[in-house]
Amino acid sequence: MSQLAATQKTATSEALEAARQNPEASLATGRGSAVGAILLNGAVGGAKLAAGLLGHSYALVADAAESFTDVISSSISFFGLSVAAAPADHLHPAGHGRAETLASAAVALGLMAVGGLIFWHAALSLAVPRPAPDPRTLLVLVPVILAKEWMFHRLRARGKAIGSVAIVTEAWHQRSDVVTSIAALAGILIAWIGGPRWVYADSWAAMVASVWLVGVGLWLLNPPLHELMEGSVDPALMDFLRQTSRACPGIRGVEKIWVRKLGMRLMVDLHIEVDPRISVQEGHRLAHEVKSKIKAELPQVLDVMVHVEPFDFDRPHAPTP
Repeated sequence: MSQLAATQKTATSEALEAARQNPEASLATGRGSAVGAILLNGAVGGAKLAAGLLGHSYALVADAAESFTDVISSSISFFGLSVAAAPADHLHPAGHGRAETLASAAVALGLMAVGGLIFWHAALSLAVPRPAPDPRTLLVLVPVILAKEWMFHRLRARGKAIGSVAIVTEAWHQRSDVVTSIAALAGILIAWIGGPRWVYADSWAAMVASVWLVGVGLWLLNPPLHELMEGSVDPALMDFLRQTSRACPGIRGVEKIWVRKLGMRLMVDLHIEVDPRISVQEGHRLAHEVKSKIKAELPQVLDVMVHVEPFDFDRPHAPTP
């Protein structure tokens, strides 16, 4: 099996496993992850700002600004997950799951805006005389890089486990901080080793990192937009729904399946095929049996709309697996 095929197989199974999670526990995990990110980003931002101002490092000050915007982005993620946890009401009969999706889109746009601002201010700083960065600022950057990289892997694993695009986006915000910190570290080292001629190296490093931030923001914007446009879901999840439906006695086939993702929750619309000679009451019973079985197997499924269609015995059909 190729590396690409292995990656695709892992990705398809992640969506299915996320659908099997308890929805309340998943939302609680997501909110807890967002709170942890808020606390870490605030502490890291404060340390970077103090070190940057005392050490005359523009890249480190810009890096601190990125960390403080991460506090805002983590707060947006927390707010979106909190709204998504609210029960359905007469205005939102399908619940509030899309609040998480909107929060993810806002965070991605915010990252792009921060990247643009850092680039602008770093470019302006090239015309401002200043002393060389203090190499002692590196004592702050190294532990920050390690802490943020650890948080990236932790949040990404949690986000994939619960099927939360908001937490996965938040994880990549942590990785963006790692990249800007590495850029600041490189700029400070170059300015320190190169002497006065390289005093602006950390500004150039900040500009390079800002371009990366904008690119990551664009990339992170794709998943929430895909959900908002009600794009297709994972093929493994679709196959599981089809096989689960056909496993119910009396179901001759599954004609159509449509799944909408509302944050972590799923709305399923499917057409089952039954013997056309059975009664309406029996068809109704089979529809409820399919609905109950899917919701029991996948707790993240919010609702299942089952349409009953007559099975055409004269049409060629694939054998039931």
